[in-house]
Amino acid sequence: MPDFQHIRKQFSLRDDLVWLNNCGVSVPPVFPAAEVKTYLDAFTAAGVLQTAKPHGQVKRNIQNYFAKFFGGAAHEYALLNNTAEGMTFIAQSLPLQRGDKILLVEREYPSNVYPFMQLKRQGIEIGFVSPGLSNAEFVENIKAALSTNVRVMSLSAVDWLTGMKFDLAAIGKLLKSRGVAFILDAAQGAGHVGIDVAALGVDAMAFSCWKWLLGPLGSGGLYVADDFLKKLDIRVAGTSSVKNDEVYLPHREDYKDSVERFMLSTAPYMNWVFLESSLRFLDDIGTEAVRARLMYLASEIATVLRDLGFTVLRDIFGNDATAIVTAHRGEGMDKMHQALMKAGVVCALREGNLRFSPHLNVTEADIARFADTVKQLAV
Repeated sequence: MPDFQHIRKQFSLRDDLVWLNNCGVSVPPVFPAAEVKTYLDAFTAAGVLQTAKPHGQVKRNIQNYFAKFFGGAAHEYALLNNTAEGMTFIAQSLPLQRGDKILLVEREYPSNVYPFMQLKRQGIEIGFVSPGLSNAEFVENIKAALSTNVRVMSLSAVDWLTGMKFDLAAIGKLLKSRGVAFILDAAQGAGHVGIDVAALGVDAMAFSCWKWLLGPLGSGGLYVADDFLKKLDIRVAGTSSVKNDEVYLPHREDYKDSVERFMLSTAPYMNWVFLESSLRFLDDIGTEAVRARLMYLASEIATVLRDLGFTVLRDIFGNDATAIVTAHRGEGMDKMHQALMKAGVVCALREGNLRFSPHLNVTEADIARFADTVKQLAV
């Protein structure tokens, strides 16, 4: 069993803060910053000739971690900057015709909506499905929405508002039976809940890395299954999209056969170095142990809120609960949110609910302080 008290000491989070908004932006451990300094020192000494952190090796290491954590093959992952970028590339490459339809989820995070809404000007229809408050309800809503012209469905792994974990296995099986492409937004799932893209039948998946993966802002990934990549009508390209991309002339359309063709040009290598270090940190602890710890902390948070008279949405999700705890106690949650933030309890206000999400930067002592703060404010 990992020593989570010792692990917490690897974070330098200010003593006056209890960070419970890790599903928004997490606070990572200290040593990735030291790894970045090592890289910058080498880069300022030798530029692209530096050997402390070879760009190609860092990229391959991250791809290998992605495949280990989320399934699929390493070469099926590209390193991008955020979820919206990956979703935009996929949306603009879908082989759709006027009258075809894409299904999205009501109240979905914008990164998984706006890229697809752009297709309406091409005559593509957009439909929205209610997630409801249970997976049984959600799956039935999807079934009812699967008209004959539906070609694609894109949804999140976890509802960012309520914290409900969607039944991706059941949804993937349903979509496959209807010949509908399955696109996944894993920003709230990657590093948080179990994902196996191959087993789930996911065709493409985009995700950010500064939440549950403890990476830096501006780091993300894109998975595209090999067979799905062959079906795409890819309309984006850059210097690095072609084979032998270090040979600049003659110009050509000899594009890479892998998802790396979406890695258009020079990358933010400092972010890569940071992200590689964060992924190694999580891998050394063990992803199952990390997820178990997050669920334990979330359960403690839920108990505090429940005992103080809050309605905790997590309670109705059963096995579909995650480490995101969303709760309310009537009106006035906006004022309570402001008071919590002023007291150093960092959380989010979402659609009239308070949202809390712990990570390894939280200890039992932090939960106790959180409990005392909420108790004082809830009087």
